Amino acid sequence: MKSKKIKLFIFQPYPKFGGADRSIIKLINGLKFNDITLISLSKCKYSRYLNKKIHYKVLNSNRTIFSIFELNRFIKKEVAKNKLKKNIIISNQNFANVATIISLNKLRRIKKILIERNHLDELKYYNNIKDYIKKKIILFLIRIYYSKSDAVVGISKKLSIDLKNYINSKVITIYNPSLEENIIRNNKVKKIDIKKSKKIILNVGFFEKQKDQMTILKSINLLKNYYKNFLLILVGRGSEYDSLKNYISNNNLKKYTKIYEKVENPKIFYKKADLFVLSSIYEGLGNVLVEALKNRCPIITSSCNSGPMEIIDNGKYGDYFLPRDYKSLSKKILNNFKNPKRLKRKSKDSYNHINKFSLKKNISEFNKLFAKI
Repeated sequence: MKSKKIKLFIFQPYPKFGGADRSIIKLINGLKFNDITLISLSKCKYSRYLNKKIHYKVLNSNRTIFSIFELNRFIKKEVAKNKLKKNIIISNQNFANVATIISLNKLRRIKKILIERNHLDELKYYNNIKDYIKKKIILFLIRIYYSKSDAVVGISKKLSIDLKNYINSKVITIYNPSLEENIIRNNKVKKIDIKKSKKIILNVGFFEKQKDQMTILKSINLLKNYYKNFLLILVGRGSEYDSLKNYISNNNLKKYTKIYEKVENPKIFYKKADLFVLSSIYEGLGNVLVEALKNRCPIITSSCNSGPMEIIDNGKYGDYFLPRDYKSLSKKILNNFKNPKRLKRKSKDSYNHINKFSLKKNISEFNKLFAKI
């Protein structure tokens, strides 16, 4: 379908500049459409990285659930202006997806595509009774409303299969465009002051319970008893920052760790690292693993649901350990330090495999979907 005949809306309520946000920016910047509007609930930092052709709308609401009325009014008004165009809205992640369907379910002149980025395992973990009730409600709403969309997209095959079984509706897989250069080319961190003799272990990601950097800290707390000449670099920020810092302090790990918070483009770290470790409890895909492989950085990942094992092809392109098993992770890191050629060879062999995570492939799959619905 010709781009001039499509008006596209993207609903991304809370832009955080994580993997999901970067994937959306790459997609909409790469599409050849003349009429694209990004909708959010707050002004986001990355608006300056959007192509000039892209419109930007901030809804007057501080909660996703309360945005359904304003979203409905805005979309109705925009659709009325474009009677000759095919109108499509893409929403991003579960609560936004539910809000989109509730808001626009009766509006027939707009096609609705829901992207699910986290495995349903996300909703099995909770911090307190309030969080438990909230996630039970979300699961209930997903089962009711996802099937009312025109298409549901999962960002990994395992996620798509499990989601399809849960909502009893068709789900297609379109991988994130993780292979492309970061949309931010400049970086405040120009140089990393590290002794060249040290082995560098790297983790990049939000400091949240999902990412479970605590497991990495526990693993190096064991590792230091057998191997001294290493440094763990944690790149990110988030609610678990204080917990991580306290563990580092309480276990005398300061000389083995370094944290960089304000980093928008972590490329310089991948180039320096001897090993990349992903410790997540669950993931939709795990963009950082593709970024590591692209930079020929060997990887060890948790075998969590759902994307990481697809990226390493069940061990063909990297090593893995069970989520939260810090003892196993410690052994694998030590084995890699003793025999680095094995994992390096695996990362080099991934060159053709990671092409499936390219922006060109991502845009092609979405264009096919736009034409089909």
